[in-house]
Amino acid sequence: GEHIAEQETMFLLNIEGSDIHFGANRTMVDTVQDISFVVQNRKFDFILDLDNRKLEIKAGEVAVPIYFMKTYSLNLGDVLRVESRGFRKEFVISDYARDFEMNSALASSKRFVINQADYDEMLAHQVSDMEYLIEFKLHEHGDLRTVRNAYRKAGLPSNGPTIEGKLFSLFNALSDAAVVMVIVLISLLLVVVASLCIRLTFLATIDEDLREIGVMKALGISRKDIRNVYLTKYKIVAAVAGVIGYGLSFLVVRAFNGNMRLYLSSDLSGSLQYVLSLVAPIAIYLIIVLYCRSVLGRIDAISATEALRSDIMQRGKHRKYRFPLLKNRFLGTSTYMGLRDVAIRIKLYRLLFFIFIVCTFIAILPLNVFNTMNSPKFSTYMGIGQCDVRIDLRKTDTITADFERLLAELENDSDIEKHAAYITCSYPAMTADGRWEYIIIETGDFSVFPLQYLEGEAPSDAGEISLSFVQASADGLDKKIGDTVVVQVGGVEKQLQVSGIYQDITNGGKTAKAGSSLGLQHDAILWYMVNLDIAPHADVSAKMAHYQSTYASAQVNGIKEYARQTMGNIIRQMGAIVIGGLAIAIVVMVLITALFLKMLLSKDMSQIAIMRSIGLSTRQIERQYMAGTMVVLLPGIILGVLAADYLGEILVSMAMSSMGAASIRFVGIAWQTWLVYPLLIIVVVGITLSLSCKVAVAEDLSVVLRS
Repeated sequence: GEHIAEQETMFLLNIEGSDIHFGANRTMVDTVQDISFVVQNRKFDFILDLDNRKLEIKAGEVAVPIYFMKTYSLNLGDVLRVESRGFRKEFVISDYARDFEMNSALASSKRFVINQADYDEMLAHQVSDMEYLIEFKLHEHGDLRTVRNAYRKAGLPSNGPTIEGKLFSLFNALSDAAVVMVIVLISLLLVVVASLCIRLTFLATIDEDLREIGVMKALGISRKDIRNVYLTKYKIVAAVAGVIGYGLSFLVVRAFNGNMRLYLSSDLSGSLQYVLSLVAPIAIYLIIVLYCRSVLGRIDAISATEALRSDIMQRGKHRKYRFPLLKNRFLGTSTYMGLRDVAIRIKLYRLLFFIFIVCTFIAILPLNVFNTMNSPKFSTYMGIGQCDVRIDLRKTDTITADFERLLAELENDSDIEKHAAYITCSYPAMTADGRWEYIIIETGDFSVFPLQYLEGEAPSDAGEISLSFVQASADGLDKKIGDTVVVQVGGVEKQLQVSGIYQDITNGGKTAKAGSSLGLQHDAILWYMVNLDIAPHADVSAKMAHYQSTYASAQVNGIKEYARQTMGNIIRQMGAIVIGGLAIAIVVMVLITALFLKMLLSKDMSQIAIMRSIGLSTRQIERQYMAGTMVVLLPGIILGVLAADYLGEILVSMAMSSMGAASIRFVGIAWQTWLVYPLLIIVVVGITLSLSCKVAVAEDLSVVLRS
């Protein structure tokens, strides 16, 4: 037609997870995914192997989705056995299936690819109910909305969700988006830290070379030439570091993009990956050189006389008389002198203070994201009220009867504290430009397991609707609280007032909820769901097992397990980022602390020698410098944790808003963020301080005094 280039219909045999056996008497009963056995497509939407070749499956073999390969550790050569309705057949795993449409855990269905002969055999034995996946490939300028509405008006089969191709891209992107966002943020913060390191290194170098700078100025060497002496060194160091980092990036990247390569095969091939990867080191090099030029401008402010007679960091009158020791009444001498040093040289210590804040932020932010995604409360960002158990009923011939029977049993089960039933249908709704578009609306009582709403509240049972954040945005229906949404139910138009806006990252973020009084679109029911809380005295596992065995078409999962399986890939990757972020933060803190102490002790060499000559022990001198650094570290940690908690929420919400979660609230674990991590940082910095001070303070006193 005018819009459609090709059409393909795939026939899916739906197999229950409990009917698929593998390993030592294991099944896939615990999966939240719908499992279908299919034959490879002929025209488009091909399911590929890990080398991105079209799968060709022989009789007796099966290609397993990557999701199940990872979830159940399935290996090539393993045997899967299907036992359903008296039928029994074994398949050997010959390959893994890379499926663009259903790769992501956020896609609730997965396709196992088998040979046509095996498929026909299973079909002949009626091992399961059949579904149809009707697909359209449009011309480049084809209008998707026109095709979708024409399909509905023609009265063609529509008892299922309608999904755009870009939604699959969104599912695949979301699997890595949170991880990429955290990595990019850490990288940007490391650039900031690197800039501060340059400043710190410069101050240390200039302080050591102060007299040489004075001599060069006295000899008439121009400011530009003096600056170039230092700038050339930094240019060489930045270039060498950029080349080394560029080379190492190709090794390190595999630790972080393994999931992306496995599911999407997103590696660039040929010279393109090397050319594009050059952008980052070149940009970093230019930033560093420009920053060096800015910092080196300080040399211009140093006169020859000043450089030959004084310390650049100690300019100013009477500074040594501030905070005299005689005024100390409460602290030990070493501690007081350390605090006094911080007060006098506050401009120098504030650099270290800021670095401690940034490093703590780098360590804590990934931990906060990980704990939030791993929490049962994360279900609220999936458009699900917080409950103990979620029961999903798959589409079967008996689904309506099973649903009614389930509700009746739950009503009479004393172990069930409360429950609520929800039915999801596809309804035509009028868009902002006056066109009809099908949207997913879930109906039921949303006061039993309430969501956290960005604005407004749950819909009542009369004439109200709540929209997901993306559905309410300009990309959806473009509505706000109090606006009217026109929906068709059984061909009759109904006007619903928007009562609330919530967050939902499922179904591309475009969902809606309404009271049961809206009525059902009987020819477009998508799924049934029941949420329930189990009484404290009851055995949750036993109760879940009972309902799973009683209702063959049901899928029974704890809400935490449901979220874990849906977000599993992201959670696993974020776990690696937690370790990486902590390691980076600790390494940077150790290096910066050591560099700072080297600069400080180099500046104070003569002062240290005088203190030792009047009888102060090396231990007392060490305590002075350790006290000064620790008084900067402790508030730095506190502010870093607070920044990760509050600023981190804002940054993560900004990154996730396009996917449906516009207001993330971190679920923190206090003993981790306020005890374990801070203690680890304090111990590491303390050891670094002790080792750095020992080396410098213990130098030969006679050599220091002669110099």
